[in-house]
Amino acid sequence: MSESDSISNASSGDSPEAQRPSLGPPLVDPKESYDLEPAEAAPAPLPPPPAPAPRVSTPILPTTDFIKPGLGSAQVIGIAGATVLAIAVVFATVLSWRAGTSWWAHGLLTAYLGLLHAGTGAAAVGFVAYALGREIGNIPLAAARMLLAVSLLLLTVSSGLPLHPILLYLCAFLLYALTTIVLFRWEISEWAGVVSIHAVLWLLMYLAAMLQVAVAAAPSK
Repeated sequence: MSESDSISNASSGDSPEAQRPSLGPPLVDPKESYDLEPAEAAPAPLPPPPAPAPRVSTPILPTTDFIKPGLGSAQVIGIAGATVLAIAVVFATVLSWRAGTSWWAHGLLTAYLGLLHAGTGAAAVGFVAYALGREIGNIPLAAARMLLAVSLLLLTVSSGLPLHPILLYLCAFLLYALTTIVLFRWEISEWAGVVSIHAVLWLLMYLAAMLQVAVAAAPSK
């Protein structure tokens, strides 16, 4: 062996790479690392449920009708008014029979006045509502309330209470006024307007009846 070969062998055996121990084959071949499939991505979290929409409550607007609802329907108040009117007719019939007058005429007149002025009362309500520029509302309810108020007035007049006629009619009007105030629940000015128109219509009907009686009783030439 030549001297140059021995020197090259010595230098190659003493190099650091030759002295480093072998760690075995690589875990991943660099050539094959490009062929690896990517790992599956984790599923995206579900979005939170939408927040419930806030409830918007519709405000209840107060009614603007001139005839305010409540305190009984037209049927209930009408039945009550008809019952009171029937009692007033019975009182008028009995009192006129005791007085020896035409009992059936007084009974029919009481029933006629009750029905007639329930209608004139409803007409007064409509007139005042029109004058104030208000919606009238439930007209049958107004007629039923007026029937009850007028029937209470006629019942007081026909009851035969031992009172002076002026005091008796005053009590009858106060009962009518209290009934209309409670049932209709108007302002005092509105109530006064309806009662005034109702009184005028009542007076006109009375004058028309008296005029008809006078014409019928006048002697013919």
